[in-house]
Amino acid sequence: MAERKSCSSRTGSKELLWSSEHRSQPELSSGKSALNSESASELELVPPTQARLTKEQRWGSALLSRNHSLEEEFERAKAAVESDTEFWDKMQAEWEEMARRNWISENQEAQNQVTISASEKGYYFHTENPFKDWPGAFEEGLKRLKEGDLPVTILFMEAAILQDPGDAEAWQFLGITQAENENEQAAIVALQRCLELQPNNLKALMALAVSYTNTGHQQDACEALKNWIKQNPKYKYLVKSKKGSPGLTRRMSKSPVDSSVLEGVKELYLEAAHQNGDMIDPDLQTGLGVLFHLSGEFNRAIDAFNAALTVRPEDYSLWNRLGATLANGDRSEEAVEAYTRALEIQPGFIRSRYNLGISCINLGAYREAVSNFLTALSLQRKSRNQQQVPHPAISGNIWAALRIALSLMDQPELFQAANLGDLDVLLRAFNLDP
Repeated sequence: MAERKSCSSRTGSKELLWSSEHRSQPELSSGKSALNSESASELELVPPTQARLTKEQRWGSALLSRNHSLEEEFERAKAAVESDTEFWDKMQAEWEEMARRNWISENQEAQNQVTISASEKGYYFHTENPFKDWPGAFEEGLKRLKEGDLPVTILFMEAAILQDPGDAEAWQFLGITQAENENEQAAIVALQRCLELQPNNLKALMALAVSYTNTGHQQDACEALKNWIKQNPKYKYLVKSKKGSPGLTRRMSKSPVDSSVLEGVKELYLEAAHQNGDMIDPDLQTGLGVLFHLSGEFNRAIDAFNAALTVRPEDYSLWNRLGATLANGDRSEEAVEAYTRALEIQPGFIRSRYNLGISCINLGAYREAVSNFLTALSLQRKSRNQQQVPHPAISGNIWAALRIALSLMDQPELFQAANLGDLDVLLRAFNLDP
């Protein structure tokens, strides 16, 4: 893959589709490290195993050992990046996977900031929410979501739910916003709760299918997509009733989806698309895109997302999914264009900003990658500071990707600043507004 030193684009690719950059297997060529995409299903499709996480944690711990000087720590980081091919082989899927979801556990600081109140189904509400008694919290949340202020939208939606735990629509928007803010696990819990209250909520079902895909729960993703057909008045006649099918709230499984099950659901969607003739249903095409991503048919997934975009050209989430699918198909430059288009429509879209950074790493544009990660972190912090919310919780996986990009830039002092979580120092170093 040719290196490219710029990760910005003014025009969207005509081929833009959906999926997430999950195929990133950093390879070593010509003495340089480059992240390549490894085939996976859907958004994430190749879930990191505990062994991988453990190895990354051991690697990071060794790098940051307090028994060594800063220079020694950086050299260890650089050596790991340049020579540990086994590590890169195992982490390749995780880089792009991180671009879609919050799989790698949040850092301890973030865990301390968002704690307690495990109210509904294990969802952890913010303990210091200044909007908890806000009249019309749901409506205000929708307003903030339209403005692209995801962290504050989450606070308003949480407030609406605390005021009315049975508000299915608030749970729906909370789940969707958590996913866009790069917190997939919270998104899944919120969407599950929404569907317990309102099983026929089609938007929640599709969003849940995407989140399941991002976290490697392929069987659950397939089930959610089938339920979307079953609950859809236009297509439910296609599903032959089966007794005893598992519910959405059963224990999630990371086992690969059974090929016959996947093909069966895919056939339902293809039949529905055939019945529509020349009429394009963007939601149906989105489901098809997810299914093709799950089966590793990235070109067909791209076609499906492109079809959806002909109907919804301003749908930033579709552009992001297209970018992720392009990245999974080893088309990172086109993925950059798709992510850029998503951010033109919705500048506050944290997930797409993060995805763009991952693609920049893949293309060897490390400075641009760092800039995107810092912008994402700054957006999260700025939103909280404006609302005087103490201790803003920031995605640990963004910091993890930032440290990787900095290690590849050969700037040990900035690597240490990232290790310490000193966002202000890093923003100044890259001439970005705090």
